[in-house]
Amino acid sequence: MNVQKHAWSKEDLARRLCHALDIARQALEHLAQEGYTDPEEPGNSVRPEKLVSETAFFLLAASTAADGSEVRERIEGVAQLLIPHARSERMLLGLCLHPALALDYAQAHICLTRLGFPDAGFDALLRQSVGAQARAGRERVPHRMLEQEWITAVWENPGPGSHLRTPPAALDSVLNQPMDLLNGSREDIYAFTHALMYVRDFNIRPRRLPRRRTEILAEAEAALARCLDEQDYDLGGEVLLTWPLTGKSWSPASVFAFRVLAQVEDRAGFLPASSTRLARLAKLEGEARTCYLLATAYHTAYVMGLLCAAALQAGRTPPLKLPKGKTAAVQGSGTLVLRFLDADKNKDADARSGHWRGELEQLTYPERDAIAGLLLNIALRRKASRGEFDALRELLKLAYSCGLSNTPAASQAAEMLERLATYASITGAPKAAAKSRADVGAVGNPSIHVTREIRG
Repeated sequence: MNVQKHAWSKEDLARRLCHALDIARQALEHLAQEGYTDPEEPGNSVRPEKLVSETAFFLLAASTAADGSEVRERIEGVAQLLIPHARSERMLLGLCLHPALALDYAQAHICLTRLGFPDAGFDALLRQSVGAQARAGRERVPHRMLEQEWITAVWENPGPGSHLRTPPAALDSVLNQPMDLLNGSREDIYAFTHALMYVRDFNIRPRRLPRRRTEILAEAEAALARCLDEQDYDLGGEVLLTWPLTGKSWSPASVFAFRVLAQVEDRAGFLPASSTRLARLAKLEGEARTCYLLATAYHTAYVMGLLCAAALQAGRTPPLKLPKGKTAAVQGSGTLVLRFLDADKNKDADARSGHWRGELEQLTYPERDAIAGLLLNIALRRKASRGEFDALRELLKLAYSCGLSNTPAASQAAEMLERLATYASITGAPKAAAKSRADVGAVGNPSIHVTREIRG
C-alpha cells in the first residue's frame, strides 16, 4: 500500500507553514520594536522580548521542514528581520543586568545560531553572564527549568542527535505525573505541552520521555478533547504536537482534531485566538487594527505553523482519513456517547455548536466509533465541571458497557465518585451521593482497573 497516497497533502502543510511564516514577518515589522500595549485588555499586551523569542523558536521548529524552497526562503527572510532585534542593545543590556535571566534574553540569539546565523560578540557576553554569581538566582517551576535546560543544550550542542537521556527537570514535570483531566487549569496543559516541546526538541535532538508514550498520549487525548470543546485552538494546536513529536502514528482523535483546526483556519484565513474580539477589531482601522490583530493572533498562527512543520517531518504526516482505533469499542459507541452529550443541549448550546461538531457530522458511523473515546472525554469533563455527579456515574456505566472506560479521565472520574461517597459518609450528605461507591463497583470499578492498565 502506498502510505503517502493516503496521507495529508504535504503541499497543503507547506502552504499553511508558509502562511504562518508570513504572519511572523508582519509581526516583526509591526511589533518587534516596541511591542504592543492594550489599555482596554492588558492581557493582550506583548513585550518585544516575548515576540522575538517566540519568533525565533518558531523559525527553529520550521527549519525541520525546510526542504521546500518556499519554506527555506521564508525562514531566511524572517531570520534576517529578526537578527537586529534578537541581538539589540536591549537584549545585550539584559545580559549585563540580569544574569539569572541570561538564557531568556539569549534564546533568540541561540536559536539563530543553530539556524546558521552566529554572533561571537553576543556569545562572549552571554558566557560572562551565565558565569556570574547570580546566574541561578531565579526560582522556576519544572517546565521553565526544562526550558533553561533546552536552551543550554541548543547552545552547547547545535548539531542533530537522538536517544539522549531524559532531562533531569522532566522527572519533576507534569510529563512524569498524571494531569488533573477533570478540574485542572489551562496552565497545567500549557506546562504539559511546553515540557514536551523542550524534551523532544522538535525531533532535532530528542530526549527520552520520562514516562511511557502510551500514558502521555492518553492524557494528551483528554486535554485535546477539552481544547476542542472550548474552541481553544492555541492550546489545542500545542496538544496536537504530542503525536508527531513522540511517534509516527496519529490516533483517530488527533486526526479528527487536526481536521477541525485546518477547517477553522481555512474559513477564518488564520487560526483564530480566543483573545481576538471581532467586535472590537471591526471598530479599528489602519495601523491600530493591524497591530491589535497581530498581537492577539500571532501566537495561534505560530502554533499552527509549529504543527505543520512537525507534520512535514519524515513519517510524521497525518493520514487523510481517520485510522481505526486501537481500543475495542463496541459498535455504535460513538452514537451512544453523542446522545449523552446531546442531552445537554439546553444547558450548553454554545458547546454543542462548536466547530468540532460540524466536522463530526461529516463522519461515517464507524468513524464516530473510532473517536468515541474523544467524545467520552468531552462528556466526562462537562459533567465533572458542572458537579453533575449522578450523570457522571451514568456516563461511566455507559463507558464501561462500550469498552471505553480504560482511560485516565474515566479513572479519575471514578476516583472522584469514590471520594464523594466518603465525603457523604463523613458529612451526612444526601444518600444519593453515598450510592456512588456501590455504583462505581457495579461498573467494574474503572478507577482501579484503569489505574492498573494505564499507570502500570
